[in-house]
Amino acid sequence: MRKFFVFARKLAATEWVGVPRFMRRVIGWLGRKAVLYILLVAAIAASTFFIPWVKQVALGRSPTLVRMQVLEDAKSRIESKRDVEEKSFRQAAVALRSESIGELDDRRRALNEERARLMQRINDARLPWALALINQKALLAIELSRLRVAVIDQELAAISTARDAATSDGASIAAKADLARQKREVARLNSMCNRAKSNVDMYEQRWGWKLRQWWESAEHKALVAARDNRCKAVEAAIKHRDRLVAVANQKDAVNRRAKDAFARATASTEMIREAGVALAKDAERARIEFSGSLPERLRVWAERSKLTKILRTAALALALIIAMPFLIRLFCFSVLAPIAMRRPAIRLTVPQRIAIAVPPAAPSTTSVAVRLEPREELLVRQDYLQTSSHPGAKGTQWLLDWKKPITSIATGLTFLTRIRDEGEVTTVSAVRDGFAEVTILTLPEDAACVLQPRALAAVVQPIRCPIRITRHWRLGSLNAWLTLQLRYLVFHGPARLVLKGGRGVRVEAAQQGRVFGQDQLIGFSADLAYSVTRAETFWPYFLGREPLFKDSVTAGEGVLIVEEAPLTARDGDVRRGIEGLIDAGMKVVGM
Repeated sequence: MRKFFVFARKLAATEWVGVPRFMRRVIGWLGRKAVLYILLVAAIAASTFFIPWVKQVALGRSPTLVRMQVLEDAKSRIESKRDVEEKSFRQAAVALRSESIGELDDRRRALNEERARLMQRINDARLPWALALINQKALLAIELSRLRVAVIDQELAAISTARDAATSDGASIAAKADLARQKREVARLNSMCNRAKSNVDMYEQRWGWKLRQWWESAEHKALVAARDNRCKAVEAAIKHRDRLVAVANQKDAVNRRAKDAFARATASTEMIREAGVALAKDAERARIEFSGSLPERLRVWAERSKLTKILRTAALALALIIAMPFLIRLFCFSVLAPIAMRRPAIRLTVPQRIAIAVPPAAPSTTSVAVRLEPREELLVRQDYLQTSSHPGAKGTQWLLDWKKPITSIATGLTFLTRIRDEGEVTTVSAVRDGFAEVTILTLPEDAACVLQPRALAAVVQPIRCPIRITRHWRLGSLNAWLTLQLRYLVFHGPARLVLKGGRGVRVEAAQQGRVFGQDQLIGFSADLAYSVTRAETFWPYFLGREPLFKDSVTAGEGVLIVEEAPLTARDGDVRRGIEGLIDAGMKVVGM
């Protein structure tokens, strides 16, 4: 895969005549993403098709023949089992009509639980054509589970219609009972109404009532009122009876439909018959793949491997791969960086020392002249010793600090040339690095400065008092982990340090604080607070042009020492592989 990306990168970097640089970048980006998409499609297709095929080839069997035989055998077994299940269902379904609603609900609950377990097993299984190659027993078990699910679905449909029929039976019986009661009530009220009418007629036939009809009597009023009330009650009862007749007819119609639905559900086995259709299609496709024509085989392969689904899945994976770095950057910029900035800064305390300010150094140049004072010596790297005077004692210093041999060896501070002579003038300059410049940083007595030994070109120190270097670990500081520097080396004065750096070294006062790139840092005064800060602007970081964190120093009157052009900037790319791992390891321990 890496070779594909290297090829795509080289293709994007090719100088195409007449094509703008921006268009070349766009074409190169599209080319790399197209290659990645093709690889994703190939990987997904291999996981679903190629790997089982290779396994069968390794076993010395023809995958297409094995698949055809296994699927045909499974199809015949499922068909036999399906016929048995159909007969069993028809016999058991008739008995549902005699069960109560509670018994039907219990049976339905148990069947739903069984169906859920079977569907979980089916969903977790691989496709039938893949199981035909890798696990024939699992294929048959899954197909039997599918058949059982179809039987359960058929039973659930029958149970539902049986429950509806039982419910409608009760509703119809209750409606008919209410109607019968209401008819008896109508007959009773009608009889009372007729008696009341007869009482009024008998009263009005009397000779006394005929002589004084014009004068209403209380008795006549009572009889008429009783007649009217009882006859009105009959009319209301008749209306209620008519409503109950309509309800009873409706319930009876619903009951007939429910019985018809139950009869159809118990007679139908369509769901059970559909159980083996998919397996039969798989067996037919396997037969075509083994003995069919080339167009038929290509069609079967595309259908079986679900090419459209593979392409869609690969497109989704590619979209996530493209979007994930931007989502991570957005989360880091908005959430993680503010949290990190609120953590305490790194402060290096130097025991038993009085904080003495380190004066700024002169601007760096291609060479500097170092004049030795009385009782001083110069230790200089071999490739930075340009010229020296004839007189003077010269020798070899094997290590800069015998107490820290690993640091001296790892940073190249070995086989140093030692020069001793009062008034001796030595020119220090980069002999092999054409981009390097040097400057002299003076450390007064009791002054201290954090420094990376890789930036040392030479050291001027008292002969009887070699420069002292102390180690300071900060394993519990979040800022130390974010800057990938857990150990700090502090150089203590008195001494003069000749510092080197690509395109120059800048020693500037910290003032209100300075922000700089992590690769630029060479050192800083020990009294400064060292921490990380978020990138100044969002979009350059979001588009991958700038890192999330930059280093910063604050809270002090000391100086900051930075390299103008680090090695990575001069090379144009970050060192990778073993070199990058070594660089990261040396940075962790402050070298």
